[in-house]
Amino acid sequence: MRALHTTQMILTLAAPAAAAVLIAGPAAALPPHPFGLPALTIGCPNQASPMSLTAATGQSGPEPGIAPGEIRFQSFPAAPPIPAAGQVTVAWLNNTTGQSGVVNLEGAYPYQSKTVYTGHGEVTAAAFASITLGPAVICQNSPTVGTFIV
Repeated sequence: MRALHTTQMILTLAAPAAAAVLIAGPAAALPPHPFGLPALTIGCPNQASPMSLTAATGQSGPEPGIAPGEIRFQSFPAAPPIPAAGQVTVAWLNNTTGQSGVVNLEGAYPYQSKTVYTGHGEVTAAAFASITLGPAVICQNSPTVGTFIV
């Protein structure tokens, strides 16, 4: 009888704590995390400017459109002028699992993004781009590197 009373007492005390954990749900992901410094493009004649800057971020899930184990890589202009066109590429390595990949971001340059399954762990990524003006690639920008927790 004493064991039954002890069990009821534990459940009575533990139930509110368990309910709070279940109702609260999973913790939200971290906000978008920037790569290091913006990627610098020098010597690319663009709107009478010899340089431009492109920034990039990584957003881990779970978030709307980003599942657990995924990162959405994004690029955007960091300072005017904006190059006429370009392709941002991200090479990533999951330092925890050894998974890796290279992806081209999608969309209209410089606002490009791509959601990638990297697996859980610490991910190091490098973003770099080729800048075009007309039909030919005329220059590359310097890479920028970031580390993300997924």
